[in-house]
Amino acid sequence: MKFNVFVLPTVPGTPDERAALRPIGRNRERVGQMYEEIIQICQVAEDVGFESFSTTEHHFHSEGFELSSSPLVLYSHLAAICKKIIFAPLGVVLPTWDPVRLAEEIATLDHLSHGRVTVGVARGYQPRWTNVLGQKYHVQGATMDGSAVDEQNREVFEEVLDVMVKAWTQESFRHQGKYYQVPSSPEGVDWVCREVTERLHVNREVRMRARQQETLARLGEHALTETDLQKFFNEVVHTVGDILDLEMVKILELLPGDAELLLRAGIGWKPGLVGSATVSTGRDSQAGYTLASGRPVIVENLATETRFTGQPLLHKHGVTSGVTAPIAGRDGRAYGVLGVHTATRRRFYDYEVSFAAAVANVVAGAIQRRQLDQRHELMIRELRHRSGNLFSQLLALFSQTAKNSRSVSDLVTKYEARVLALANAHRLITEGGWKSTSLNELLNTLLAPFLDRISFGGPNVFLEPDPTFGLSMAVHELATNASKHGSLSETGGRVELNWSVGRTDQGLTLVLDWKERDGPAPKRGRRPGFGSRLITMVIERQLNGNVEQSFGPDGLDARLTVPLTHERWPGGARRVANSE
Repeated sequence: MKFNVFVLPTVPGTPDERAALRPIGRNRERVGQMYEEIIQICQVAEDVGFESFSTTEHHFHSEGFELSSSPLVLYSHLAAICKKIIFAPLGVVLPTWDPVRLAEEIATLDHLSHGRVTVGVARGYQPRWTNVLGQKYHVQGATMDGSAVDEQNREVFEEVLDVMVKAWTQESFRHQGKYYQVPSSPEGVDWVCREVTERLHVNREVRMRARQQETLARLGEHALTETDLQKFFNEVVHTVGDILDLEMVKILELLPGDAELLLRAGIGWKPGLVGSATVSTGRDSQAGYTLASGRPVIVENLATETRFTGQPLLHKHGVTSGVTAPIAGRDGRAYGVLGVHTATRRRFYDYEVSFAAAVANVVAGAIQRRQLDQRHELMIRELRHRSGNLFSQLLALFSQTAKNSRSVSDLVTKYEARVLALANAHRLITEGGWKSTSLNELLNTLLAPFLDRISFGGPNVFLEPDPTFGLSMAVHELATNASKHGSLSETGGRVELNWSVGRTDQGLTLVLDWKERDGPAPKRGRRPGFGSRLITMVIERQLNGNVEQSFGPDGLDARLTVPLTHERWPGGARRVANSE
């Protein structure tokens, strides 16, 4: 439900003061006090959530009641003070106005208020001023009594309204009516009319495009040289807001698990939200719809939007119009979304949408460049660390495997399989340029011999090197155990492997569930082997995770919980709160 505050401007004063100051409507100090009170009323109405603000139009009210002689001038002043509320005169008395001038003044007010004008119109019933201001049409105040005066008043009202609608809706127009003519030429004078609206629009577009190109060049240069991504993001949102004259701009980062986007940088949002607020990637949000469509999405009026409802973050900030563009990633998965929004209704031109999309591409380039830099640094550090560490790891793995092997051939078989699991993880990481590894790809590689008997289910998750190595070892041991003693050791046996990403005290966390079905009944009193201990060691000690294992009638159920880190958006730690 939407509410309007309707004000009858009244000069303040007690009955005695009115008698002493009569006519109080000519007292400059009291009239000034009235306008100050009107400003305060409008500000309070906007703060508490009223949609619109209205006054009447009346003239010559020297008694100080309904003193609303220049409503459009008043609204122009209020529009510079109040930024959201809509101005709705109720109503402008048409038979007392020149229609072209009134159409111009309302259009000017609409521009100055950024589209916050809704107009009501009236015929005029008070003779004291309607007869004076309407004399060019020989019109008088009318009380809708069906008289000749009433009929003429209505005729003038309808013709003035007709001219105004033509002025607003047609590029150029002519009107030859009973009371008004456009153009109106004195005898012997020929008017030459030339349409310049399109030319003016083109000139404005050329100026704006030139400014946008300069901005893109500057941001592109900074994307190549700035090492602090957060600083660059902050520059982007402030610059875009200035160029497009918008009060709200945001950069959203796609988090691991692809279920949420983090408000990484922005202007115009409530304090504390940047760096903490999250937005759903579901198609019911504008950001999620943008990711799914893979192209810019334009919203002219969020309240009437049918493609999606819009996330609470937008509704809580009174967003009406906006554009969102995906920040594309090199690996086929978007980095996030760039969004520009305003609380006022606005139609975005094609070149403005193209500018937003181009800025999103510049942001993507900055992220990619910084990733490459950090991957090179990481590769050097990892090579130094792992070249010495790898031999120790292989020796320890050999030693533990030997202790639990029945023969040399058993040792060779087990050891080769475990080393191969590590090698596959290394290959996926190094072939990908030491970047994040897809969990789907990792599982398909590790479980290739059993893919026809294992069902997968879960979001597209990307892992950094350490979790990749740890999970490789753990999944290999689970598969080996299942193929020897569990469900994969029998023809009809199978495994259900599902995973999810959620938020815990450790941050974003991967939970992987391994459930064996239709396998042999577990042997009673069976002691955990080295494989089970190895799973616990890599998940709990190396990755700071948790392992839960239990044996049911169908076989082993195991849950591996691993804290996630990711390096898709380098730039330091960020705190994440509940979704907005």
